[in-house]
Amino acid sequence: MIVRITSKFGEVSSIHKTPHTGIDIVLSEGTPLRSVYDGVIEKVYDGSTNIGKGIKIRFEDGTEGIYGHLSEVKVKVGEMVRDGQIVGLSGNTGRSTGEHLHFALQRHGEFVDPSSIVDKTVNYSWINHFFQNGKVGQIDFFSIPEWIKGKFTEATIGNTVDFISDMALALPIITVVSLSVYALLNMVSSRVAKLGALGTVVYSLIIIH
Repeated sequence: MIVRITSKFGEVSSIHKTPHTGIDIVLSEGTPLRSVYDGVIEKVYDGSTNIGKGIKIRFEDGTEGIYGHLSEVKVKVGEMVRDGQIVGLSGNTGRSTGEHLHFALQRHGEFVDPSSIVDKTVNYSWINHFFQNGKVGQIDFFSIPEWIKGKFTEATIGNTVDFISDMALALPIITVVSLSVYALLNMVSSRVAKLGALGTVVYSLIIIH
């Protein structure tokens, strides 16, 4: 989804008499909203303030993300959330001129420009998530090195099924990349091409994670 910004960070207008503390993007009511990073729900706004129903998430680096004007909140205070997890639905609550999301970032008590990540509030690419984190879903699973070394724990064993499920989703990506490497290296040597393709698979399973 391509997000359309209707009010930029720091903007002063007839609607925002003082510099805007976040960014407003147009969204139809009920659009699923996602956490932009791993974090914990620090506050849930009940709708009595200017931003209406909303949430504040404290991310792992200490930065806080604020989502405002929601129609529904899907999380509760103290809940741990993961990158890409749905935390609420967009709406038109509070002091709002139409259906939209107000998204703001606070760092050390100061508001900062969230332009570079505002699209992550509505977009979730499981392909990018796999290559960045070594997994597709929101479940932590054991890595291949841990498997080889026998460093299983009760938690990782319990998540084996989730791991297999996630890898099944990622398999097409690994296959395409491996075949591309094979085709490229095959112009040099079929032996090198086979080793390159195998190395790509191993790299995907171990190094990325």
